[in-house]
Amino acid sequence: MAIQVQDPAPPPARFRRQLLTVMLLTGLVPLVALGVLMWQGLEVLLSISLAPVEQVLEAFSTGATPAEQSQAALDEARLNLAQAELARRSLVRWTPRLFGVLLLVSAAALTGAAVLLGRALTRPVSILTQGMWAYSRGDLSRQLPAPDVARDELQFLLVQFNRMGQELAAQRERLKSSERIAAWQDVARALAHELRNPLTAMRLALARLSRADAPPDATRLAEAVALLDEELELLSRMTRSFSDFARLPAPRFQPVALRPLLAEVCALYAPTSPVAVELLAGPEPHLSADPDGLRRLFGNLLKNALEASSPGAAPVRLSIETQPSRLRVLLRDGGAGITRVVEGDALTRGLFSTKPEGSGLGLPIAQKIAHEHGGSLRLEPLPEGGTLALVELPLG
Repeated sequence: MAIQVQDPAPPPARFRRQLLTVMLLTGLVPLVALGVLMWQGLEVLLSISLAPVEQVLEAFSTGATPAEQSQAALDEARLNLAQAELARRSLVRWTPRLFGVLLLVSAAALTGAAVLLGRALTRPVSILTQGMWAYSRGDLSRQLPAPDVARDELQFLLVQFNRMGQELAAQRERLKSSERIAAWQDVARALAHELRNPLTAMRLALARLSRADAPPDATRLAEAVALLDEELELLSRMTRSFSDFARLPAPRFQPVALRPLLAEVCALYAPTSPVAVELLAGPEPHLSADPDGLRRLFGNLLKNALEASSPGAAPVRLSIETQPSRLRVLLRDGGAGITRVVEGDALTRGLFSTKPEGSGLGLPIAQKIAHEHGGSLRLEPLPEGGTLALVELPLG
């Protein structure tokens, strides 16, 4: 039955309305104030009557002399002219100032609106950034401060981010459960395969001992006992290998000089090696790593290479290559080699081993240690025969 996922409800438009209101207010208020002030100035200027001045001018135009005009009319005309001049000068003087004040008020209003809008925007964005940073580190338990019901678009983002984190955490737990089940299935399948051969041999040996149609024979008894002892030793080795794999210690990182460590590993295996072991000249990098883990990692790879090499084969050679942020350790042998590239899950699928007596845990252990150091392990067939083991590790 298909699960239908409902789309989330659209976010409320409160923030958009607030943004529109603030922008309209910061733009319209200075214009309205300027209009009111200009209207008042023009109203004062237009309220001054020039009728007495017109009368005096009319008298002059009809040929009348100023002496014939009443002193009161002249005084009133002078007063109106003086008021008009004062109003003009005041308007000329105050109009630039009013424009400057209104400009400052508009700038202050816009600045305040920008600050408020910036705070309203940057705080949720900063919270989202912290949550995304926590998610990038794998911490899906991080919950952002958000209300139960979103009142605007930004709060809606916070609520949806928390919901996404909860869904991702649940999916990760389901994935972990599936991976654990798959891992147990691989272990059970590998154990069944590895145990089937010794158990079959032991059953055949017991059948030979319990044959009723033949009298007891010392030779036959010795052969059966030797076979049982060999198969029991194989089972014991497998048990020890699984026990060692289960008890791998947690890595303890510290500064490590890689070349002396590799030289130490080579010196440990060289005395019993069927072929020569060579550590080629090259860089001498330092990295932060667990020295015991690296000894186990390269010891397993070197042991596999030596066991795959027959006497008289090409030497096993180790070399170091450095890159700006990573280093590579290459281990080449002249053994029978492999037919394809082996990396990732292929190193652990079915407990990969090319040796009949091997438990198949050497490479999984090596890969686990490489992953704990942030690196990788890869096996490649060489064109001239043999195998190349490539280990990449981060520098620092």
